[in-house]
Amino acid sequence: MRQLFVSGRRAAAVVAFGAVVAAGVTATGAAASAAPHLASAVTLAASTTAGPHITSSPTSVVVAAGHTTTFRVKASGAGLTYRWYVSTDGTSWKKIAKATHASHTVTARASLNGHRYRVVVKNAHGSATSKSARLTVAVTPHITRQPRSAAVVTGKKVTFSVGATGNALSYQWYGAAPGKAFAKVSGATRSAYSFTTTAAKNGYRYKVLVHNKAGHVTSAAVKLTVITKPRITKQPAEDVDVASGTTVTLSVQATGIGLTYQWQYAVETEDDFVYRSIKGATSPTFSFKATTKSYQELRVVVSNKAGKVASDDSFITVESSLADPYGPDAGGFFTSWAMGLDTDVAGGPTTVTGDDASATVTSRFVGFAVDLHADENSDLTAALVVGGVEYPATVTPKELQYDGFYQFTLVASPTVSAAAAAKGIWKITDSSGTKPVTQYFTQG
Repeated sequence: MRQLFVSGRRAAAVVAFGAVVAAGVTATGAAASAAPHLASAVTLAASTTAGPHITSSPTSVVVAAGHTTTFRVKASGAGLTYRWYVSTDGTSWKKIAKATHASHTVTARASLNGHRYRVVVKNAHGSATSKSARLTVAVTPHITRQPRSAAVVTGKKVTFSVGATGNALSYQWYGAAPGKAFAKVSGATRSAYSFTTTAAKNGYRYKVLVHNKAGHVTSAAVKLTVITKPRITKQPAEDVDVASGTTVTLSVQATGIGLTYQWQYAVETEDDFVYRSIKGATSPTFSFKATTKSYQELRVVVSNKAGKVASDDSFITVESSLADPYGPDAGGFFTSWAMGLDTDVAGGPTTVTGDDASATVTSRFVGFAVDLHADENSDLTAALVVGGVEYPATVTPKELQYDGFYQFTLVASPTVSAAAAAKGIWKITDSSGTKPVTQYFTQG
């Protein structure tokens, strides 16, 4: 009864004091001295009648299997009790036996991965539920797909990637220049690492460290090959002089990745030269049997994914023979002259007249001087070979045609039929040098 009276009197005094202060009257004497005690009483009364208030919820964690972790909650209020709950899906919750404190310790195991934990805090005036916290049980990483070496054209993007199992995985890529130790690649912290290649990165190696709270594993190292445009380091022979029937071998040396080769021959057109590919001639070396009708000008194109480069031209000069004379589309080199049939003559370079007993063969040749001795007409002699017999021919004085080109006329009168004479082969000899040079020509 006394306690009730005292409490009632205190409450009445508090009300009276509050009214006085609100009215602007200064408390004096006993009323003033009683104010602090009355305010404390009000605060105490409020705190003892409030429900719990959670100030800090438990936080999600990643823990290696076999290790322990502790979830904690902080709450304000009087007479607090705690009850922890667990959920596998975040919707349905189940009480945890004996979990009745402000903290709850769990030993992580694989079966608990993804479970969520929360706590309900109660007292006599109400309850409060914390936010949930997720438990991730880390499993030691395992690489399921290794990175692969790559060959990429310079200036293009390359991507290295790794596949791994485990949870809460982190990645760190490492790179190493040829002959150097591996070092971290700044910012390369994902399962895939991409960048634009440069020639300076050729030969670099890369690997990735995959890790989590349970452990780590390192991938195999892979190599980056940066493909640059081919570069020819040794050209094919520029000038090749051989006898008819000789096997000619041309070769090229080049640096680069993934090189392919294609040999080509030159064909003269009205305006320029064009190059045509030789079927099957796709190696660094090309061989063929030289004749007066075979290739006269050759080159090789070296290619890869980054581009291509053409070699210098090789010029093939084949010395003619009676069995392999020059035709109307070829010419021969002498000591002082370069000469061939004049195919620009109307009606063709050669005329044959006569009967069954004798014939006259007239052929026009065109040439240009390659030596000072070329002005000596007596240096050139000719014969028409028919059936193995040589019939002497006259060589008319040269006549200037255009741009340093001269025309020669050869006339022979073999004692054979016109039909047989038309099959004859011209034999021309230049004696202007220390050693006579002989070439053979068809009649066109």
